[in-house]
Amino acid sequence: MINENDFYTLIKEGEVVAGSKEERNIYLKLSSLLKERTDQVRVEQIRVMNWELKHSKFYVNGEAIPEDKYVVLPYSPSSYEKGTLEKDFMISKINSLLELPFVYEKCYSSETCKALFIYMDDSLRKFVLKSGPFLQRKYSKPPTVPALYITPELASKVEKNKGDIELQIETSFNPYSVGFIIEGILNGKRESSIYITAHHDHWFNGFRDNMASLLTLLNIERSESELHLVSFTAEESGSPSFSSWSWSYGSLNFLEKRKNKLDNITLNINLDNLETSNIEALATPGISNIVYRLLNTKIEIDPYNDGYSFIKYGIPSIMIESRSSPVYHSNKDDLDKKIFSYAIKELPILIQKIIGNYIDSNKNYKEVTDFIKNESSYLTTNLKSYVTNLTEELFRKDEMIYRNILRLCGATITPIDSTANVKLFPVLYGVSNVNKSYIDIENFGRIDRLIDNGYGLLREYLIYLDAIKEEYSEIYINEIYNALKKFF
Repeated sequence: MINENDFYTLIKEGEVVAGSKEERNIYLKLSSLLKERTDQVRVEQIRVMNWELKHSKFYVNGEAIPEDKYVVLPYSPSSYEKGTLEKDFMISKINSLLELPFVYEKCYSSETCKALFIYMDDSLRKFVLKSGPFLQRKYSKPPTVPALYITPELASKVEKNKGDIELQIETSFNPYSVGFIIEGILNGKRESSIYITAHHDHWFNGFRDNMASLLTLLNIERSESELHLVSFTAEESGSPSFSSWSWSYGSLNFLEKRKNKLDNITLNINLDNLETSNIEALATPGISNIVYRLLNTKIEIDPYNDGYSFIKYGIPSIMIESRSSPVYHSNKDDLDKKIFSYAIKELPILIQKIIGNYIDSNKNYKEVTDFIKNESSYLTTNLKSYVTNLTEELFRKDEMIYRNILRLCGATITPIDSTANVKLFPVLYGVSNVNKSYIDIENFGRIDRLIDNGYGLLREYLIYLDAIKEEYSEIYINEIYNALKKFF
């Protein structure tokens, strides 16, 4: 079991941004600890984007604002701006950090907004700035204006101020920085392998998100299956091309390099943002039976962590996390003795039980077929006929059909709910649900909502939507056909 002194050597780095010198220090310490506890340690270096704040100054009506009242949000560009709130800046209260991309889009889309100020509660929080369309894993435009997270007290001061606001911000971007993926291997008797994963980059001190998960990784015991204990870089930030899917770049890069060698990976267990009072397990359809008696369990796919990267490559995941943590991405996410104890004692035992249940049980394919049926309302007739062939019996005959179905999942998001949701056949879902607002679809782009001008424009817009539906129905049909053709 890891002792407290070993862990303190990890957390003393403070904030760890992908590609920073602090990450290099974490990699050296973590790989050393894994060498003592595993049979083999592998370290993989990948290219990441490193963002760094050089300095910042903030003045309201000539008064210098202390640095404990605000933070410059990651990926803010260098900037010198001076003006008034009424003419030159935007301020907004948000209820969740997930609202930030949509508020920021309103700012940078305006010709007059030089910077954005946001606030929520008394904590200071960080979240990566990005340009829409959102949920795109390739390149996106870099952020063009800075944004600051400020305290409510400072927000009141800014809103009441009638004088000048002045910002001086210097930041740097290095798209050729190096991030580290550290992998410890515990040999097993079976050929199959299970990947237990976490990430080591974090904002502020990041104890819950995600240093506590590293504690658990370091206390996992050997199993019948080969276990891979992996800590990823670039979960919080780091995509070299400003992707609007700004998270989980390290895990996606790791799996993409191995995409033709993943068949022996049977399960992922991902750890992220650990609390004790509200921890839950999100299970990919088909595997909830291995965990539901151990943790509060939901059959659900969360796109906001590294477990989703495994699902995109057809590998089911159990995501153990606390989505409602009150200190998420904040300066109050400090060492907590109760969570420390849970992470090194109780959670490793729970994970061993999950692994044992997985080895001893079969998948619940009724969960899978129910999941497919629930996602069928927006499908074309031709695609529905293929989907009806996906029966429990068929899944039992061929595990790869199950994996191929998982690969067809994708995330969508709208400014109305501001939270990404995972759907089967996401483009068809987007086409059917664009009536209230625009919708962004993973790796597809944005479908804009159109308001009829009264002169037939809506008719042309429906032709456009039908074209998308027809094209992507064929794409999805071909994917399912390729999975099923051996049975025809």
